[in-house]
Amino acid sequence: MQPALIVILVVIVVAYFIVTYKPKHQENLKDLYSEGLDLMVDGYRQGAYENFKKIITKDTDNVKAYLKLGQVIREGGNPENALKIHNSLIYRKNLTYYEKIELHKNLALDYYKLDKIDNAIAQCESILKINKKNDWALSKLIFFYQTNKDWRNSKKYLELKLKYNGKSDNHSLALYKIQEGRILLAEKKFEESRECFNESISICEDVPIAYYFIADSYSKESDSIYRLAEEMHQSDEGKQKEYSEKINEAKKILDEAISMWVNYAKLKPESSWMVIHLLKDALFALDRYNEIEIILKQILEKDSDNIDVIAALADYYDHRGDSDSALEIIDSGLKKDDSSLLVRLIKLKLLFSIDGADKNLKKELDNLIRDLVQDSDYQVYKNTSTDDDALWLYSMSEDKK
Repeated sequence: MQPALIVILVVIVVAYFIVTYKPKHQENLKDLYSEGLDLMVDGYRQGAYENFKKIITKDTDNVKAYLKLGQVIREGGNPENALKIHNSLIYRKNLTYYEKIELHKNLALDYYKLDKIDNAIAQCESILKINKKNDWALSKLIFFYQTNKDWRNSKKYLELKLKYNGKSDNHSLALYKIQEGRILLAEKKFEESRECFNESISICEDVPIAYYFIADSYSKESDSIYRLAEEMHQSDEGKQKEYSEKINEAKKILDEAISMWVNYAKLKPESSWMVIHLLKDALFALDRYNEIEIILKQILEKDSDNIDVIAALADYYDHRGDSDSALEIIDSGLKKDDSSLLVRLIKLKLLFSIDGADKNLKKELDNLIRDLVQDSDYQVYKNTSTDDDALWLYSMSEDKK
């Protein structure tokens, strides 16, 4: 064999050895890392912690091990120490694409566990600067802004997530807009809140709950104007004209609320219980109480088995003095559902009325029925049990961690 050929073969063998050779300790570190991941998956945090600790003791440049060590510590209930570990990696040079993304992810979760939501948001935004389509960062931004009750930005990132995934979900976008409106409503920004609610309907027509909140906005604005008028009247009785104008304005706005409540009841008859007592009170305040009969019958045309509407109609007949019609319709309701506490209370009141019971007893039963239908917890339960959108809206209003 020629010397030149021998040299070439030797070079090839040496090169192969250099490329494929891995020191024994490096192979051990790789095994420790894989084992540590398995221990994390199986829930053995202490074992995983020890593995990753051994790795960084032997190899201080192993960024992946540092990331996982911090994760184990955070998941073990010590996000402050996890943050220290992850922060120590920020100024490292030559971090890979994967390492940069994972570092910002871990920092975001560390800050979230420490209730530093704004910092967590900043870390997610750093990820988007690296990759604007990163699904994890978009999802977390949606969630973090929800946590901050910033529904405008939450909706913004939901739109981006849907866009980059080639999907559409106008129904969810509409609900996010409703949540934005609810925040404004809580701040008594009535017109602005209604703009959000109306926009939600423009985004997706299939959100009847938007009409409920439009009505709620009108109702609260009417109450606010009415109270202002009463305060004006008490402080200066000479301002009779201004007082009358304010009262008329309050009535006009309340009329808008009535229209929206009726829309909701017709679109979502199974959830109409939520608005019936509001309609009755509003119509009574406007001296239009008799209209409730027409509205209730219209709802029953769409949902003849609606026990709550049947109860309300029976109660209306009783207040009108037509006990026979009231008892007849309440009996028909009990045939459909004899478990309804509301219907049984109304029948009890009717029986007392027919038997000429003490008026005070009937009044107490009226008060009991009224308290039941106006109890806020019961309202939420009733509405969320028949309206999935209401369930989501109310559940997302609660503080979650």
